[in-house]
Amino acid sequence: MKKILSFVILVVALSSCSEDVKFNNEAVFQGVINNSFWQGANAKAIVDTDNNVLTVQAVSLTELMKLEMPVPPTTINPRDKSTFVTYILGTSDTKTAYYIVTINGIPAEYQTAIGVGDGQIVVTEYDGVTVSGTFRFNANSTEPDSDDVLNVQSGTFYKVPVYQTL
Repeated sequence: MKKILSFVILVVALSSCSEDVKFNNEAVFQGVINNSFWQGANAKAIVDTDNNVLTVQAVSLTELMKLEMPVPPTTINPRDKSTFVTYILGTSDTKTAYYIVTINGIPAEYQTAIGVGDGQIVVTEYDGVTVSGTFRFNANSTEPDSDDVLNVQSGTFYKVPVYQTL
């Protein structure tokens, strides 16, 4: 009887020691906009080979955020910070951030450009198939006579799939 009881206890103990591990390797594009968490869906990166531009973008129901930069080299090693590529925003028309929100059918647009806004995009991984990195920026409203500034902090894009234009 002791052997049967010991065997039952052992079986119960071993059968309850399982752990289901789930990995989330889906594309992520998120950040903190004016102190509120934002996460986009349908994240994708598009390479315009004619102009050597990489556009990383995501959308929500009423919002679109996109980052444009020169196509980074594929020699970026995610384990070596010295290979990361940093693009400074507000200094060029080829390195920009856009944000568009539609409220009651009326779009409000914000962007960086030469002398407009500031920030940076850091590409931490790029292999031509996916792209990952971080970003932050302050973008100005495109409305004339508007002093509105949009602040985006702690932005992350992770394993966003890269598509080529034809």
